[in-house]
Amino acid sequence: MVIRRLGPDDVDYPAGLCDLEASPRVHLMGTTATGPGVAVVGTRRCTGYGLGLGRAFGAAIAEAGWSTISGLARGIDAAAHHGCLAAGGHAAAVLGSGVDVCYPVENRSLYDQILASGGAILSEYPPGTPPDKWRFPERNRIIAAMAAAVVVVEAAERGGALITARLAAEIGRPVFVVPGDVDRVASVGCNRLIKDGAHPVLGAEDLVSELELVIGPRRAAAPNGRHIPETGCDIETLAITWGLTLAETLVEVGRLELEGVVGRVGDMIVPR
Repeated sequence: MVIRRLGPDDVDYPAGLCDLEASPRVHLMGTTATGPGVAVVGTRRCTGYGLGLGRAFGAAIAEAGWSTISGLARGIDAAAHHGCLAAGGHAAAVLGSGVDVCYPVENRSLYDQILASGGAILSEYPPGTPPDKWRFPERNRIIAAMAAAVVVVEAAERGGALITARLAAEIGRPVFVVPGDVDRVASVGCNRLIKDGAHPVLGAEDLVSELELVIGPRRAAAPNGRHIPETGCDIETLAITWGLTLAETLVEVGRLELEGVVGRVGDMIVPR
């Protein structure tokens, strides 16, 4: 896939990055979202409860018509992107390596799904750059700036999620946090963020309701949660995104055409 290098004057450059003190040039594979995005972040050492919430938040954000932004890391990041893709949403992953270097390697399938579904892989580092540890805190400012809001699902006393939350607050992004047990390691950072003024959220629907006050009304969803990127996509990509066979996808697209939800432009299926 083509890798493009973008600056503030380019059409696909994420507008939020202009809020950083020095707007970085980024390398992009795939397609950036046309609408607002929400970052979902958290610890790699999360609980099963956190994984479930990460997936639920990613799906809810997608169903509201917003992009899900994260870092492709193990744990909460990956869970949010899995939930987003399962709901047919747009996912954007910001890497601490070159865009052609998938890290961790165990998320290669997720990396490929993001691109196949019309999502985006971004990095400020040149292609081929290895995932050195010091790059990830720098990467987090890109996640924070791209998002209209940041959601922290689980975070320990220290870690990248807290860095992202701090950077988001510094540039005026609202920070939403899932509260947790006071003696749970994976909730110490979250509870401290709430104590310091972050907004607590109590579930996926509560999150979307809070986000509507910041981003604006959720977009209309296609029946049965079948979302199609605003730029459209082909049948094969829809099959992967929706988790259906090609035959099932053709039937579903035909139904949505009859209902006036989608149309065809050449080989592309586009929302109406």
